[in-house]
Amino acid sequence: MKRIACVLFSVLISGSALARFSLYLDNQIPVSAERVTCMKISPNGRFLALADNQGTIYLWDLNAKRKLHELKGHRGKVNALIFDTQNQRLLSAGDDRNILVWDLYSGQQENKLSDFRNSVLTLSLSPDDRFLAAGGRQKDILLWEFPSGVLKGRLAGHKRTVFGLAFSVNGDQLLSVSEDKQLILWNPQTRNIIRKTSIEARTLSGSGLDIQSADFSFDRQFAGIGIQEHILAKGGRSMIFKYNLSFYDWNTGAEIATLSGNRKDIETFAITPDKQYAVTDNSTLQNPELAVWHIQKGIIEQTIPLDGDITFITFSKDAKWLAAACEDPSNRFQSRVNVWQVSGMSGYERFQSDPVRSQTPSGFGFAVKLNTPSEPLIGFGSRKRMAVLTFDSPGLDESIARTTAYLLEGKLGNSPFVDLVERNQIQNVLEELRYQQSGLTTSDAVEVGKQLNAEYILIGSINKLGSLLIITAKLVNVETARIEGTREVQCTNATIENISDMVSTLAPTIAGY
Repeated sequence: MKRIACVLFSVLISGSALARFSLYLDNQIPVSAERVTCMKISPNGRFLALADNQGTIYLWDLNAKRKLHELKGHRGKVNALIFDTQNQRLLSAGDDRNILVWDLYSGQQENKLSDFRNSVLTLSLSPDDRFLAAGGRQKDILLWEFPSGVLKGRLAGHKRTVFGLAFSVNGDQLLSVSEDKQLILWNPQTRNIIRKTSIEARTLSGSGLDIQSADFSFDRQFAGIGIQEHILAKGGRSMIFKYNLSFYDWNTGAEIATLSGNRKDIETFAITPDKQYAVTDNSTLQNPELAVWHIQKGIIEQTIPLDGDITFITFSKDAKWLAAACEDPSNRFQSRVNVWQVSGMSGYERFQSDPVRSQTPSGFGFAVKLNTPSEPLIGFGSRKRMAVLTFDSPGLDESIARTTAYLLEGKLGNSPFVDLVERNQIQNVLEELRYQQSGLTTSDAVEVGKQLNAEYILIGSINKLGSLLIITAKLVNVETARIEGTREVQCTNATIENISDMVSTLAPTIAGY
C-alpha cells in the first residue's frame, strides 16, 4: 500500500495534557479470497485470526509476521471469531450454523456445536471461560457450558437478527443488540431479562432506523451501534439517508452519544481500548478510508486512506495493534489485511487503577482535571482560621451546593494549616447580618469573616455546562478584603455523584496536608 507508511495522530485527551499516539504500518497480509468477513486479535496481543467468505480461517503470529495455521472446517462464510481468555482456543461461527472450537497451537478442531438453526453472527465467552453465548438470524440466543459444549438454554426476547453479544466484566450479565432495535440486558444464570431498551437514536424527526452493526467497549461500560437513519425528502421523490454511530450505557440503557456524519453504512467499526475513539469505514466510491472519531467531541480527528473496499476493523485489547481488511481493487478474488503497530495509547486491564482519571460505573467514565495550579493557597506557617461558605450553584439544586461545602470542609479539616469555623457559627452570623447562604459578594464575605473572627473566607461556585461540571473556589483575605487566589476543578461526563472526587482533587490546592 503505497499511500500508507506512518500516520501520526495529535489528539487532546480529556483530562490530560496534549497526548500523541502513532500508527506504523507493520504488515500487509494477503488473503486469497474475495472478502475478509471477520477478524479478532488474541487477548495477549500475539495472534490475529481472520476469516473469509469461503469458510477458511487464517491464524497469524503478529510479532513473528508469519502464518501459523490455515483452518478449514466451515462450509461458507465465517461471521464471528473469538479467543478464550487464556489464549489457548479459538472459536469460529458462520453461515453453516456451526460453532467450531480450535486448539490455538495445534490447529486441530476440538469441538463442534450444531444447535443453531440459522446463521451464527456473534459470539461471546464469559470472563471465566465457563459459558459461551451465540446469536444470529434465528433470534433466540443460545447459551452453552464451555468447553464441554453442553447446551444450557435459550434466551428468547428478540424478534429479529441478533448482531452483537457481550458478557459483562464479571460475567453476571449479558447484553445483546438486535435488528429489532432492542437492547436487552440478561441474567445468563436465570436466562431472564433484566432490562429492555428501545434503540431510538434519531437525528431527524420522524425518521426510520435500521441497525447495521454492534460492538462493545472493552470494559463493558457501553455498547456502540451502527445505525442507518432514513426519511422521505420533501416532495416525496427521494430518500435522505444518515449513517450514525450511537452509544448506549450498559448500566442504564440510556443513549449517551451519537456520532453523526459518516459517509456510508457503518457495517464495521472498532472502539479503542481507552474509549477515546471509534474507527469507522468512512469511504466514498473514489476514496476508501478509515475515520478516527473522537467520541466525546463528536468529530473526526484523522483519516487513514486505504486501497480497496473496507470489510472489517479490529483493535487489540492491549492497544498495540489495529487491523483493517480491504478488498484488492486490482483482483476481485484477492484481499489484504493491513496491520498497524499502535504506540502512545492505553490498553484495557480489568483491575487497572489510575489516581488521575477515575471511572464511573456507567457511560464513557469521568475525568477530573485541575484548571489552576496545584500548589496550595495555604501551605505554611501557623494555623489559619477559615470559614467555608456555601457555594453558589446557578441552575442546580441548593442541596448540591451545601453538599459540596460539607465535603470540602471534611477534607480541609485534615489540613495542619487550617482551623475551620463551625458551621452553626457561620449560620448564626448569616442570620444576624440577614445574608443568604449563597450569592455573597466579596465584601459580604469579608463582613461575615470579621464577625466570625476568621482570617480567611472560602467562597465559590459550582456550575454545570452540558456534561461538564466545574467547581471554582476563591480564598478571601478578611484583613485585606482581597482574593488571594482561585482554584478550579472540572469533570467531564460528570454526574452529581462525581462531586466527591472533584472535592478530593480541589481541597489539597486550597490548604496543604
